[in-house]
Amino acid sequence: MTLFKPAKPIKKNSRERTGTTVDTPHSKRITHLVAYAILLGICVILFEPLISTLSTNAFDYVTHLKWASDMENGQKLILPHPLYHLLTILSKKALAISYPQASTLVIVLSIFFLAVLNYNILKAHTSALIAIFFSVCLLIITPLQLFFAVDQHLYFGYIGISIYHSPTMLLLKPLSLLAFCYALKSVDSPQHNNLSNGLALAFALFLSGISKPNFLMIVLPAFVLFLLVTQQLKSALTNKYIYLAFFLPIITLLGLQFFQTFFFQDLSQATGGTESHIVVLPFETMAHYSDFLFPKLILSIAFPLLTFLFYPRAFIQDKAVVFSCCCLLMGLVLTYFFAESGSRMYDGNFWWSGQMGLYLVFLFSVAFLFKNRQHLTIRDVDKVKYSLCLALFFLHALFGIFFYKQELFFNAKFW
Repeated sequence: MTLFKPAKPIKKNSRERTGTTVDTPHSKRITHLVAYAILLGICVILFEPLISTLSTNAFDYVTHLKWASDMENGQKLILPHPLYHLLTILSKKALAISYPQASTLVIVLSIFFLAVLNYNILKAHTSALIAIFFSVCLLIITPLQLFFAVDQHLYFGYIGISIYHSPTMLLLKPLSLLAFCYALKSVDSPQHNNLSNGLALAFALFLSGISKPNFLMIVLPAFVLFLLVTQQLKSALTNKYIYLAFFLPIITLLGLQFFQTFFFQDLSQATGGTESHIVVLPFETMAHYSDFLFPKLILSIAFPLLTFLFYPRAFIQDKAVVFSCCCLLMGLVLTYFFAESGSRMYDGNFWWSGQMGLYLVFLFSVAFLFKNRQHLTIRDVDKVKYSLCLALFFLHALFGIFFYKQELFFNAKFW
């Protein structure tokens, strides 16, 4: 298994080929470079207008850019996740541009990085053009917002998948996906657990943590649950590589962030907010903004849920899918049951964990369908089920296009 090949197909026939042509290393490099260029062009055309507008006007961007300005001017570092601010400051200084322009550059490149990771994961099981197309679709998919006609909400009550109003979340996505792949590789291909891969895993976890801690909060328990479900817990816990490359970076960084935020109250003091702590309040933050929470959950996970219902045995045999589902489960626990007390009670800062977990499930559900297409489309009824899964995915993408349009022209008006 390579970093971007999450698992082997369900079955393997030595006479079957996963591709239609045999590519030389040179032709593969050319194909990948062309694909990256196409993805970069799409990301710039699609997201530069939106992100530049948000960087100038949207509340989250303006707030974070003010904090970046404070950091540049030598004021006390108050944030437990300063990566976006540091990258923005560096871009502003290096290119002599404004804060909104630097923010746009950082976030659009982050989205492009996510598209490249999507492409590399999907390209292992399909053609380059299809991988490009689905990689872009994955950048814009949203829940099926069927209650919009009832409550005028496109975001509240759902588990968001593609959101644009949080720059730190957009930065988190590709870094979390990279860390996820390295973590999966550490148990799926332990023969590759060398120093370079260990440092890569630890560094990816560190970067995702200082961009936003929400992924670390779910991947730690999710990884243990994944090992338990796949009956690898005992062997993994006797491997010092897992402790040094995975557990140590997460526990150290989350510990420091927890003490800074909830013990020393640095963020609350610097922003003038009331003291904040982690509290267990089931459904409080989600129900504050929206009704219909259960049907909205189903509409959020519709595509992977249908894929599971159609192919339950094969679905749970795919380790990447199982691991991503464990991340989603932990994310849903945080989303629905936890909150922050004080002035940040209804900021929904635990929602990001569920959103990150759901994105992983969508991506690896698509990879699952591509990887096992031949075995899942043998009979006519199988082809119908397979087509229904893809149709539902495209429906998520269509709702995503609608959400993108609303965010571009009416930022946050229809959340």
